[in-house]
Amino acid sequence: MKDKETSSIKATSQTARPYPSTPRPTSQTPRTGPKFFPPNTLPQDEESMEEPYSFLPDPPSSPGSPPDTPTPIHREICVTKPQNDLPMFQEFKVVQSNETPVDNVVPSDLNSSIHAPGNAMVDQPMGAPPSPPLPTRAQTAEEDSILAHLALAEANRSILSQNGVNHRTVLPQFTPTPIGGFPHVHMAHSAQIFDHLDNKVLLAWFQVEHPKFLVRVFDHSAKDIAEKTAIIAERIRASITTIADYVHQETPPIRVSPPQPQGGRGSKDFPIGFLIHKVPEETRNLIVNQRIWSSPDITFEALPFNCSQPPELLFCLSGFTTSDTDLVRKAVADVWSHDNHRHDIDDIFSQCGFQDDELVYKATRELIKSIRVEMLDFKVTGGLSVPRFNIFATSPTNDAKTWTTLRGFLHLLEYPTGLEGCGTATALFPCQLCHSLAHPRGLCPFPLIPQWNGPKIKNRNTASSTRQSGRSRGGRPGRNT
Repeated sequence: MKDKETSSIKATSQTARPYPSTPRPTSQTPRTGPKFFPPNTLPQDEESMEEPYSFLPDPPSSPGSPPDTPTPIHREICVTKPQNDLPMFQEFKVVQSNETPVDNVVPSDLNSSIHAPGNAMVDQPMGAPPSPPLPTRAQTAEEDSILAHLALAEANRSILSQNGVNHRTVLPQFTPTPIGGFPHVHMAHSAQIFDHLDNKVLLAWFQVEHPKFLVRVFDHSAKDIAEKTAIIAERIRASITTIADYVHQETPPIRVSPPQPQGGRGSKDFPIGFLIHKVPEETRNLIVNQRIWSSPDITFEALPFNCSQPPELLFCLSGFTTSDTDLVRKAVADVWSHDNHRHDIDDIFSQCGFQDDELVYKATRELIKSIRVEMLDFKVTGGLSVPRFNIFATSPTNDAKTWTTLRGFLHLLEYPTGLEGCGTATALFPCQLCHSLAHPRGLCPFPLIPQWNGPKIKNRNTASSTRQSGRSRGGRPGRNT
C-alpha cells in the first residue's frame, strides 16, 4: 500500500512538472489569448514593422513512447519588441543654432581647429543625448596669434629637420670647414688655372656640358702633375666619388680629365688644373661651395668653370718700418687720392664702358674705399722681423683689360710715410703648398686649421734639408732655404 502511494505521488509530480524530454499531457489547457496576455501590454511603434511570432519546432516523437503519452501542442513564444523611445534607438541629428552670431566676429579658418575654444574633444557617452552647441564668441588677438603659429607648427618642424641648400657636409675623411670658412687662395688672375693648357684641350673642355668644375691639387708642382698625372687623377676621382655617394646613392662613374701642357712634354711650364665632369649637379654645388677638400690621400681646391670677378690681391709692399696695417692703408689711400693719380685712375675706368663721368668718379671712390691691408711676418737671418704688406682692393668692373692696366699702374707707384719709411712693390711667389700668391709656404695658413688632413708646412723643407745635408758631407755645409 505504501509503494502504491509513492508511485502515485511521483506520477502526479511528473504530470505537474514534466522533464524536458517528457511531453505535456493533452489534458492541460493551453495558456493563450487575452486572458494571459493583454493586447496593450507593450507600446506599438507605427513606423516599425510587425515582429512575427516565433514557434518552437515539434519535438521528435519517440518510437518507444507508451500509447497513452500525451501529444505535445504548439507553444507560442512572444518576442518582446524593443522600446523605440530609449536613448540608444534615437537618431542623432545635428541641430543648428538659430541664434544671431555675436557682432564683430572675425572669420578664421582656424575656428575648426581642435585647439580653438569650444572644440574640446570630450568623449560623449553613447546613451547621452547630444550636447547643444556652445555659443560663438569673438577670438582675442592672443588666441589668433597662438592658433596661427599652431597651424604652421608642422611646416616649421619640417624646415628645421632638413639641411639647407648650402649646408656644408662633414665627412670623416675630410677636414671640416672651420669657423669663418677656409682661407682664400689668391691667384695672379682669374683664369690662372688655365695657364699653359694646350689650346686643343682647352677647346675640348669648353665643349663638355655642365655640370662641371675645376680642381687644383695642393702640394703638387706643375712638374709633379706632369709626371704623376694618372695617379693624381685617380685619387681625385676616388675622393669626389666618396662625396657623390654621400649625396646620391649609386652615382654614375665620374670623369676626371687631366691637363696637357702647351708644347707637349718638353715644355717648361705645366698647367695644374683638372676638369671634373659627369657629376650630378647637387654634388657639384656641394663641392664648389665648400671649396677646400682635405683628406690624407689628397687635398684640392674646387673652382667653378668661369672667371666671374678679377682677383682682389694687387701687389705686396715692403720697405716700411712699422707693423701697423692702419698706417699702411692710410699711406696707400693718400697716394691713390692724390689729384694726379686720381685723374689717371679715372682715365683707366673711362675706357671700360662707363656711360658718364659721374659713374667713373664713383668707381674711383669705391676702389679707394675698398682698400684692405694684410701683414706678412717675414723674418731674416737671426729672427729679425721684416714685415711685408699685401694690398687688396675690390674691382668696380669685371673687364679683364681694365683691371690689368689699373694693377700695372698702381704697382709702379711709391707709397711714402712721414716717419715709417716708403713702401714699394715687391715680387710675389706662389706657395708650394696651396699655390696662393699671398704668402710663402712657411706662412701658409692651411696647416694651422683644426683637424687638417692635408700636407704640412715642413714636408718639402724636410726632404730638401735631407738632400742638402747629404751633399754637405763633401765639405761645403748644407744651407736651409
